[in-house]
Amino acid sequence: MNLSVKGEPMSKCFSAICRVLASAIMILSLALMAHAAEVDLNPGDTIGPQNWQRAQGMVGENFLNRIKQGHTIQIKAPKIYRPLKEYLEATEKYSGKVALGPNGELLNYVAGQPFPKFDLNDPQIGQKLAWNFSWRWLGDDYKTGGAVKGGKIIRAAIEKDGSERRADLVSYFFFPRTRYTSNPKPVIPGYEHIDYMQLRVDSYPRDAAGTTTLEIRYGDPKKSDDLYIYIPSIRRIRRASTTQRCQTLAPSEFNLDDINSFNGKITDFNYKFLGEKKVLANLSQEKLPFDRKQGDYLPLNEKWEVVDTYVLEVTPKDSSYCYPRKLLHLNKMTFDTHWTLIWDKKGDYWKEQFGMFTPVKLADGREVWSVGDVTIVNVQNGRSTIVTSTRAYNQGYPASMFSLATLQTIMRGGSIE
Repeated sequence: MNLSVKGEPMSKCFSAICRVLASAIMILSLALMAHAAEVDLNPGDTIGPQNWQRAQGMVGENFLNRIKQGHTIQIKAPKIYRPLKEYLEATEKYSGKVALGPNGELLNYVAGQPFPKFDLNDPQIGQKLAWNFSWRWLGDDYKTGGAVKGGKIIRAAIEKDGSERRADLVSYFFFPRTRYTSNPKPVIPGYEHIDYMQLRVDSYPRDAAGTTTLEIRYGDPKKSDDLYIYIPSIRRIRRASTTQRCQTLAPSEFNLDDINSFNGKITDFNYKFLGEKKVLANLSQEKLPFDRKQGDYLPLNEKWEVVDTYVLEVTPKDSSYCYPRKLLHLNKMTFDTHWTLIWDKKGDYWKEQFGMFTPVKLADGREVWSVGDVTIVNVQNGRSTIVTSTRAYNQGYPASMFSLATLQTIMRGGSIE
């Protein structure tokens, strides 16, 4: 008897069903394998090419490929940080009145964490997580590179062929209206409209030394950033277009909005909460810069921790923006980003960024956390950049330091410090 279904031989239909079932079983197996990787890793475990599946979904796609090719990592016990007392007090004092405006803007915010209590099923949870990330604890000011030996950010730009270029710089961040440690607080009079100000000064190589950028971020969602650049080669201070936020900071794969993983203006983007996820990260980096082979970005002799994160998708409101899709993996406790994944306008995987963290001391001896080494990899052109950028917090900088007068001082041969 020749069995058939809708004119097709039963044997042919049965084979098709088997293929569908096999595919479903494979997908289910991979999902279970990924879930097992999230819950079964313990301190002392080693992951390498023989068991790379244990890290699947917990690191960037490119990093996972390097594990498949021979890189090995070891798991260690997690390092736990707690928000500082002053930050918690500001959160308790001010967060009760904080709300979102009709365009996602932050209303009635003063200092601390905007949304300490939130429901992950809230339709506005993506926007709220974005604001928690934006206003995570970063002190009243900090010097990036201030806790690095020599007091400067060490940057290594690695070409596809393994050749390297070094470029040193220093960066100063200042938060004038969300202060919870230094007086006056919570705001410096006259600066109520400014979220932050940043000065960035290149010091090496010689042909770039002295190039200085002043960036001012305003609280008004309709007001664009001010961006000024002093260029030594022409001895002029130029006002730059905000479109330059997408231009790479040569010689590197970072642009202005890659600083701190995501440095775009919150109200210029849309946010979607994609769920909770365990990732591999390093919150207690032991050596700065980390050990590595010349011409390669992979960290050696550093162990990794299993960390709980929120996954946040970031998409621009402006279709011409350089990054059409970015994923942030936010630490549930600190709201810092561990992995940042970026796609291009064609939907192809483009860049992969991971940041390590390390403990540092405040002037009063309390231990806090700081970014350590940050690595960004352009998987399309094969270039990567590593910056050793450990911060010194609460340095007491005056607001007047973040002005065009400082750029003019540098233009005349002066220095910030």
